[in-house]
Amino acid sequence: MPNLVWRVKLEAEFETGEMTEVEVARFERDEQAGLADLGLRLAEAKQLTAAIQAEIVPAQVTIAGESRRTCVACGRVLASKGHYTATFRSLFGDVPIRVRRLLACPCQGTGEAKSCAAFDLEAATVAPELAYVTARYAALAPFGKVADLLSELLPVGGRRTRARCGTESCGSVRPLCSRRSRQRRGRRRQNPSLLGLTAATSAAGTGRTSGILR
Repeated sequence: MPNLVWRVKLEAEFETGEMTEVEVARFERDEQAGLADLGLRLAEAKQLTAAIQAEIVPAQVTIAGESRRTCVACGRVLASKGHYTATFRSLFGDVPIRVRRLLACPCQGTGEAKSCAAFDLEAATVAPELAYVTARYAALAPFGKVADLLSELLPVGGRRTRARCGTESCGSVRPLCSRRSRQRRGRRRQNPSLLGLTAATSAAGTGRTSGILR
């Protein structure tokens, strides 16, 4: 039986003065600790950050949604039209969330949308940090290897981790955006001198051909 137990609790204080406390992780060790037992293990660190994220994100979405239930024009409380579910994907895990939908205020007239989400996800459920980190390192190595590396270090979804396409007119979220791939192939076809440059570089013995041919 373990002799030492650490319980990690998350405490939140809201504007109303209400306090909530939840245990997010528990770590156990024997008193006779070896070198491998000092501090957090990688799996435990991933568990801890994922557990904290799973508590914070839904609370933020709920609180932000409640704060927007008042019409900015007339001050009337907006009626609810239920919820829709989504998954917020971040560097610290995938978190399921429920987003409230609100009926439009009658004072807005018939030309406005009949309902809207109380929390604006900006047409995406991928955290900007996750999109940035994935895109940054996917530019240096094959995407699959980058996704696997991130999943080793962080509680992300491995090869399911996706980078946002960098083309302004696209904006899709795919491991290898087909639109961007087509644009790259098109640029190579339009500029055949790249192939000559690659051949010359290879003949010179530099070996730096993968970045051009990829």
